[in-house]
Amino acid sequence: MGKAQLRELERHGYYYSVPRGVSMLPMIRGGKDIIEVRRLDRMAKRGELVLYVRGANDQGVLHRVIHVRDHDYVIAGDNCWRREVIPHERVVGVASSFYRNGKWYSVNDGGYRVYAWLWTALFPVRRPIYYVRDRARAKIARIRGHHA
Repeated sequence: MGKAQLRELERHGYYYSVPRGVSMLPMIRGGKDIIEVRRLDRMAKRGELVLYVRGANDQGVLHRVIHVRDHDYVIAGDNCWRREVIPHERVVGVASSFYRNGKWYSVNDGGYRVYAWLWTALFPVRRPIYYVRDRARAKIARIRGHHA
């Protein structure tokens, strides 16, 4: 998500976006699903999908809160093993709903809440599995690259 979406969030208090990438699989499919993001005017909660601003180019990133700490959040994508420590002030929005397969889903729906709770609670189990998966993929890519 770029600067235009961040301006919309600041100006109107919300925006819609089609996220790119694979970091939030299986919940969000890059290039297919639509996310509604609302301006965050409170502390984020564990399990919420938040928008934070990363880097000098102010790139907006949607990832899930794993832990809430006094001055920062520990955040990770649902399809990622790396944790990110993000200061509270860099988190500017929170997902309120998403559109998938012709239907809108609220983050308050029971099914989504169970998913968010499980995905967050299982992060310590998922983390080493995803680490090994990503290392294996990188090694395979290197091998294929040398034999191409």
